[in-house]
Amino acid sequence: MWCLRLAAFLSLMGTLCAQDAQLEALRETLATVRNQAQKAAIKGTVPATAMAKAKHQLRDWVESRFAQVEDESGITALEPKLNQELQSVGAAGEDPQVSQFGMLGNIRLRLEDGLLTLTTSVGILCQNDDSAYVYRKKDGRWQRIWESEQQDYSVGGYKPQVLFKVNLWKPFTQGRNDGRLYIMTLGNHWGCTSAWHPVYYRVWRVGPTGSKLLIDGDQYAWMRTGTYAIGSIGQRRGLKDSPVDVLIEIAIRSVDIGVHNREAVLHYLIEGDKVRRVAPVALSPRDFMDEWLTHDWQESAAWSTSEALHSWHRKLHADSVGGTFQDNTKRCQTPGLWQVTFAPRDEHKKYEDWKPLYFLVEWRPPFHFSMKEISDKPWPRCNQDDPEADEWRTLFSTQEWRN
Repeated sequence: MWCLRLAAFLSLMGTLCAQDAQLEALRETLATVRNQAQKAAIKGTVPATAMAKAKHQLRDWVESRFAQVEDESGITALEPKLNQELQSVGAAGEDPQVSQFGMLGNIRLRLEDGLLTLTTSVGILCQNDDSAYVYRKKDGRWQRIWESEQQDYSVGGYKPQVLFKVNLWKPFTQGRNDGRLYIMTLGNHWGCTSAWHPVYYRVWRVGPTGSKLLIDGDQYAWMRTGTYAIGSIGQRRGLKDSPVDVLIEIAIRSVDIGVHNREAVLHYLIEGDKVRRVAPVALSPRDFMDEWLTHDWQESAAWSTSEALHSWHRKLHADSVGGTFQDNTKRCQTPGLWQVTFAPRDEHKKYEDWKPLYFLVEWRPPFHFSMKEISDKPWPRCNQDDPEADEWRTLFSTQEWRN
């Protein structure tokens, strides 16, 4: 019996020594990251090789630890222990609010429906660069089936993000999962100043043969807090073989230079490899007009009732549309129609406002909008002020506190 106990003790000591060696190697790599960042010609440039190595050393160390947990209930208890151990590994920064190179953020472990999600965090300039991994247990071992890392460190190609949402969804057909898994991530690049930052939204399908990126988008958004971007992924209940439904809301810049931001709605349906954007694309007549003006005609055409609107779109559309909404949105006497008054700015005349234009918008409940007509004169049958038409709205109850 004592021989067995001795063997178990020696095995445990060997495992602990190996883990200590992993942490020491990670510590050395983080020191290299910090030293190279400090010596860079442009302070804050990301040392690509060392950063990629640090991310994988951190991931591999965490994997070696939860591989030892036989009972899945022990995974939750493991997270605080690992974060405590990592406190001694991250190098101390000169100013944590600016240069975080060589530091580590907390790891996060989540066990959900037989899948384990790991999120790791390595410091860069003014924020962390998060990575995410998903594991499924097979033959008693956790096997990595998906990962999301930012590994392109080139100027203009590096898109680090703080991940505030990693959602997993298993679609069901006739009450059973067919083996597919969908993963949605939401994250943003905080940067050093301002409340305006790039927000990234991505959706993958994971199957037996690997993962496929289906949605890969970004918006420049107002991120006063992480809750200013929110999303969900799922299926419509009660419909056989219904498509996967992705819904995202982000606070982005309004075309009205006097309005701080507006709620952008991104609604997608996924059927196989086909992804299409569907209604709602906005939650008010003004926000719809904003979407219509700022998107390419290929997309705006689907929200128009006539090809004749193409000439107006060509004239008004630009990379940066600006102007002012004038008067309240007006309800028309014809049911289902509203008039939005907007004066675009003329970039060729010191950005002076043009004369007002009048956009006739069809609104079918709950939030189906179409552009009917545009004119330089108001429609006489659209004369009922309707300030409630453009009140702030959301499709997520957790957002209502912002109202």
